[in-house]
Amino acid sequence: MWNGAVSVCLGTIIAYYEIALRNRLHHAMSTFYSNGGSTSIHWYDRIWAQLKSETQRSIDKIRTERGPGGTVVVRNPAPSPDEVVSRLTFGFWPAILAVIDRRYGSQIFPNVFPHHPLNATPAAWNNRVSRKQATEYIYEVNYIRNRIAHHEPIWKFPAVMNTSQSPPVVVISESLSKSDSIARFRSFIANLDAGIASLSADLTNDLSNSSWRNDLNFLLSDRGVSRYRSLRHVPANGTLSPADLRKNYSLVGKANQPVRIGGRAQFGGIFIPN
Repeated sequence: MWNGAVSVCLGTIIAYYEIALRNRLHHAMSTFYSNGGSTSIHWYDRIWAQLKSETQRSIDKIRTERGPGGTVVVRNPAPSPDEVVSRLTFGFWPAILAVIDRRYGSQIFPNVFPHHPLNATPAAWNNRVSRKQATEYIYEVNYIRNRIAHHEPIWKFPAVMNTSQSPPVVVISESLSKSDSIARFRSFIANLDAGIASLSADLTNDLSNSSWRNDLNFLLSDRGVSRYRSLRHVPANGTLSPADLRKNYSLVGKANQPVRIGGRAQFGGIFIPN
């Protein structure tokens, strides 16, 4: 139940990040390959030869459909650039970031990540190592997103390996305890926060003050974990009146369990002492 609650909150935040990343990358690539003429063109056609076959198939699948006899035909009318982009999966975007021509990195990346610290020296985006360090977290975001989508226990973090060495070296060990998992969650969320901040100040403000973020902060606290481990995440039997809640407010807080509030029907509900 705790894993499900964390997944709902974190998955929602990641969904907004995905949309923001997708839109900014689409607009940046369109602007660059139209020489500033449009923020929405089929820019992937301009870099088709640089795309991996799997990435090409993702686009072709959206542009085609099954015709008579099961033959594959081009959709008519053809999908717009916005429609193509909206139907691509998260994994498409780190693949695109990885193939952006390094000669143009200083022109494209600052428009994708307008608030990224690397923009202080735009030429750094042309450097393979700097670019990788700046965007590597996106692969983990995609990994966590997919685990959430498949209802997996996202608190079981695997080891992080440095595969550039032979044999590979463990950089961060797998999570084997509550403290390990919470630490990994906080590290992941810090990277996600930085990623959101690099895209949009408004989105950062909205998400940092959202109910999902407030609930996530509680769920990752000792009090939040304790509530679920002691099976107090649902209200106990019985109902308190608003007057009883006011009278016993500190006791309800110490019990660390939601309570049902009764009274006139229109005022009934659940009080959650977070």
